[in-house]
Amino acid sequence: MMLETGILNVTQVLDTYWVGQLGSAALAAVTISITIRWVVNSLANGLGIGGMAVVARRVGERNRAAAEHATWQTILLGFIVSLGLGGLGLALARPLLVLLGAGTDVLPLGLAYLRVAFGGMFTLILVFVINAMLRGAGEARMAMVVLFLVTATTVLLEPALVFGWGPLPALGVTGSAWAFVLGFGAGLALQMAVLLRGRARIGINLRNLRPDLPLMGRIIRIALPSTVQMTLRSSSRLVIVGLIGAYGTFAMAGYGVANRMLLIALIPAFGLGNAAATLVGQNLGARKPRRAERSAWWVSGYSAGYMAVAAGLLFAFARPLVALFDPTPEVVGFGVECLRLIAPTLVASAVGVALARGFDGAGNTVPAMAVNLLTLWGMELPLSYGLSRWLLLGTTGIWWGRAIANLANGLLFALWFRLGRWKRTEV
Repeated sequence: MMLETGILNVTQVLDTYWVGQLGSAALAAVTISITIRWVVNSLANGLGIGGMAVVARRVGERNRAAAEHATWQTILLGFIVSLGLGGLGLALARPLLVLLGAGTDVLPLGLAYLRVAFGGMFTLILVFVINAMLRGAGEARMAMVVLFLVTATTVLLEPALVFGWGPLPALGVTGSAWAFVLGFGAGLALQMAVLLRGRARIGINLRNLRPDLPLMGRIIRIALPSTVQMTLRSSSRLVIVGLIGAYGTFAMAGYGVANRMLLIALIPAFGLGNAAATLVGQNLGARKPRRAERSAWWVSGYSAGYMAVAAGLLFAFARPLVALFDPTPEVVGFGVECLRLIAPTLVASAVGVALARGFDGAGNTVPAMAVNLLTLWGMELPLSYGLSRWLLLGTTGIWWGRAIANLANGLLFALWFRLGRWKRTEV
């Protein structure tokens, strides 16, 4: 699972690099646009958590037929929801870009990117939803292969579409969006082929494709708190982008590079968190709650150890890393300060991610929602606003607000997980 999520690093790094070659305005446009896309996408990503929890429990009970039935119902839900969210995103693209401070040099670039991204949103949503269920069934290797195909397709297509290599026209930032949509489309095609041919521990039974409304309702009930907490996280990032937008295009571009580096460092922690979710879900299904808890704590320890090393590297090499993607002095200044203040606190975030996914694997998705509500909206946003505007610290105050919230997030997850109430959740 770490390899699976680590594969995403390649596309994240190269996307930032290629778009950075188009200038600071293009980098700022994609930074804002990806944040908007993430908010809309997060409204559906909880479905993967709901489907994964049900599938993992059924696999633990050795009930393949029930696991396959839950797989199809989750896919059907994901497709319906993704179409609605894509339309919503297209309708809100312009007002959101304007609200977040996109200037005349950034707005048209952002609109061009989002039109393509929201038009193909169903590919992104379904790939992550199906991969979550594959992981829940213990098919982490297959999920990794899917993302490898996504990455390879995106990496090959992006520079060709952005700069117009060969007979292809130069599409600029739109080419970046097309590369992601087509890359995830290739991954979705592979997933459906695997499920239809029965080459994994779960599949799709073509004789039973009718909607099962009671099961869909159960999946939605499990998914809803995760959807809320993912939306809280992504929408808080949208507010942060709005705060940074007040300080100009260079601040936005610098934050865009630094934030990509921070997310890239955190991606393996999400891979470890997915392992925690699978181990907790299957062990609870096998009626081994003590082993489920022990597994989650070990995973969180591994995650913290990895992140300590990654954060140290980001701190030490912050300046050359930011300059690699945009050497503009003003952009480098903002990006370096952001990295050096926030990177050390990712150790706490890594623990929080692992334990949050442990809750998800148990089907007890309320704690993650509550902790994220408190730390993101109750701490990070008020602190970022107050420190930057009231104490006149500017963007430095925003970085401090996020750092303090990261520390609180990890601590609260550890305390709540230690209570052990999640062991009694029925799925």
